Amino acid sequence: MNNSSKKKSKTQSQKKNILISFLLRSGLAIVFLYAGISSFLNPTSWIGFVPNFIELIIPKEIFLIIFSAYEILLGTGLLFDYKTFTLSILSSATLFLILFGNIMNLEILFRDIAILFMALALAASSKNK
Repeated sequence: MNNSSKKKSKTQSQKKNILISFLLRSGLAIVFLYAGISSFLNPTSWIGFVPNFIELIIPKEIFLIIFSAYEILLGTGLLFDYKTFTLSILSSATLFLILFGNIMNLEILFRDIAILFMALALAASSKNK
C-alpha cells in the first residue's frame, strides 16, 4: 500500500468515526433533551419514575426539577460535542441508575438498556479524543 492509499484509508476511517460519534451523541442528546424538557412541561407524567427513597432526602418534585435540568445540560453538552467522554460516562451512570432504581418497571424501561450501551459505545469511541 503506497502513502496515498494509506492517507485516503485513514481519512475514510476518520470520517467514519466522526459520523459514528455524531450519530451516538445525537441519539443520546435527543433522549436526554426530550426527557428533561418533558419533565419540566409535564412533571406528573414523570414523577412516578422517581424512586420512593429519594423522598427521604428531598421532595420528589424538587428532585425532578433538578434532574430535568441535569438531563437538559447533559443532552446539550452531547449535542455540541463538549467533553464527550466525560458526558458519555455520566450518561452511562445515569441510565444505569435509572434502570436499577426502577427495576420493577423493566417492561417500560427495557429500551434504556440499548441506550445505556449507546452511551458506553460513545465512551469507548471518544476515550482518546
